[in-house]
Amino acid sequence: MEKDIIISIDVGGTTFESSILNKNCLDIIAISEKWHVGDYSTSQELFDAINSQINDLLNIKTIDKKRVFGLSVACPGPIDINSGTILDTPNLKLFRNYPLKDKLAEKFTCKICIENDANLFALGEWFLTHQKHSSFIGVTIGTGLGFGIVIDGKLFKGANGMAAEYGLSSCEWGTWEDKVSLKFIRNDIKKTYNKNLSPRTIQKYASDKDIKAQNIFNRLGQNLGLPISHIINMLDPGVIVLGGGLSSAFNLYKKELKQTIHNNSVVYKNNPCTILESNFKSKSQMVGGALNLIQP
Repeated sequence: MEKDIIISIDVGGTTFESSILNKNCLDIIAISEKWHVGDYSTSQELFDAINSQINDLLNIKTIDKKRVFGLSVACPGPIDINSGTILDTPNLKLFRNYPLKDKLAEKFTCKICIENDANLFALGEWFLTHQKHSSFIGVTIGTGLGFGIVIDGKLFKGANGMAAEYGLSSCEWGTWEDKVSLKFIRNDIKKTYNKNLSPRTIQKYASDKDIKAQNIFNRLGQNLGLPISHIINMLDPGVIVLGGGLSSAFNLYKKELKQTIHNNSVVYKNNPCTILESNFKSKSQMVGGALNLIQP
């Protein structure tokens, strides 16, 4: 039986979803609904739910497990990619120091890769749209802040597979993602309006020219511009693509983002790279996961 199927899973801090891809052309055959991480209270419950989601999708498409070439999981870092263990991640607490690869190997007899979600987002975006660029950066902004680097069509993983964990680096306010994440947006909303409103509601307010809402996204753009300016100075990318939940508000903060980068990056000031919102969102991570499995 030909092993022509890849299962690609995206496990985020808020939701998780699974997809089935054709190994030969990386087309997505099927994709599940998003299930909520918060519905589960233990690592075992969450793992069992992920396993059920995968099997439900295979059953719906009547695909035999024997056809599965490999299984990819995208999740928040840091990750020991050799052992497939999710380390002390702040953004997926149920899976802290969790041997996910070993657990999946008990259920699936195929190649298994556990990789940082921002890395797979970057690889998928590069493959889907930006193959002409030799230096490419993907940035995910949601529960946390992630970076992925693609150089000459390959993920740059570093000596230990942990390259680009820059969102967790120390800065004047703690770590970069403390003020570039959904948590920051929610805290800023509460401080600004003195009540809890959803980020989506504030995004609508800002689109309707509410000054207080616009200022929340202006602050996000300024905060994001600093770490991105550092990455640009180091790598001189041709393109940077933003993904994750907060990328959908890109038009609300791109002016402040680009101005902050211009003020802090000598590389950008002289040779401004293209900065875009992703058109593919989670599809990029799915395709990136599949490509990561089959690349030599």
